[in-house]
Amino acid sequence: MCDLFALSAKKDFSAPKSLPIFAAKAKKNMDGWGIGYFKKDHALVEKSANRVFVSGYVHDSFRKLARVIKSRIIICHVRFRTSGPIDDCHSHPFVLSFGGHDWIFAHNGKAPAIESYKSNNTTLEEAVSDSARTFEYLRDHLLRHYRNVTQLPTLFQALCQSTERMVEEYPGEYNYLLSNGRTLFVFTNHRQFMFLKGSEKLEGALLLTTLARGLSNEKWIRIARATNRKGTLLAVSGTDIILKQSL
Repeated sequence: MCDLFALSAKKDFSAPKSLPIFAAKAKKNMDGWGIGYFKKDHALVEKSANRVFVSGYVHDSFRKLARVIKSRIIICHVRFRTSGPIDDCHSHPFVLSFGGHDWIFAHNGKAPAIESYKSNNTTLEEAVSDSARTFEYLRDHLLRHYRNVTQLPTLFQALCQSTERMVEEYPGEYNYLLSNGRTLFVFTNHRQFMFLKGSEKLEGALLLTTLARGLSNEKWIRIARATNRKGTLLAVSGTDIILKQSL
């Protein structure tokens, strides 16, 4: 199963410690990697179909990016293929522009039902996967039903409703990270996230990962979905989880 990482901070941050540790701990995922970040509100993504960890070493380009990227929000994905071929365009994160923002999206899980979804808007046409269709579905539903969403609480509720409807229409296992460069949205309906704020060993931002034991021997906190619900959505701003709702 793919693994996810995110960093959220109040100002531009790098992740030269936590990103390589994440790559090494997620080394069982052998089918590509990607790092997404924002520069002056523009989404930038660097990704590769190569293994992130080979012969005891983190991929050279990955290590360099971990040192030089500076962004309030950083999203990373290490891939284990469940759908689509192994190539650069199927590595996450993905980027779409809508609602006046660039958005970065990364997903892990297994939701084959949503692969049949057809969007009437701009598509991630080269990516044939449940993850790409999930991103397009959420974008389309937000644009169709919530075009005038500008305030965070309203946007959060719109994303809650969009995600809940997606899970009803296309049942499956979904974990995703989604950001417009200002807020990080985190959803899980099948696998926990672990988070840590103010690490003394890693970066002092808020760190999130799907790795079960976190990235250090500090006190990582588990974010698990309510077992009798469709999932849990969170909104992260700076170093704080400011909104949380079980669907």
